[in-house]
Amino acid sequence: MKPARAPGDGKGLTDVSRKRLFEIIEKYDGDDFWSKLYDFAMIAIIIASLIPLAFKEESYGFYLLDRICVVIFIIDYILRWITADYKFEKHNVWS
Repeated sequence: MKPARAPGDGKGLTDVSRKRLFEIIEKYDGDDFWSKLYDFAMIAIIIASLIPLAFKEESYGFYLLDRICVVIFIIDYILRWITADYKFEKHNVWS
């Protein structure tokens, strides 16, 4: 019989770190500095992603800004996907 895996044994995110990650990426509530910073950063990224749409001409700077914003949005999506079971209070594969 295999022993149960101990939390924090270096094999992926622990339940505690996933819970903390969830608390940071969810809407700011209370006095959490990191959650507040994350929310403001995401708002700034959303606004920055709209800047290239306001201009008719294309430039390398707008292209680069667009790609950086897309990468950040993909990372945000993955983080939300990793912590989805906390949002829906289910700890199964369907979360």
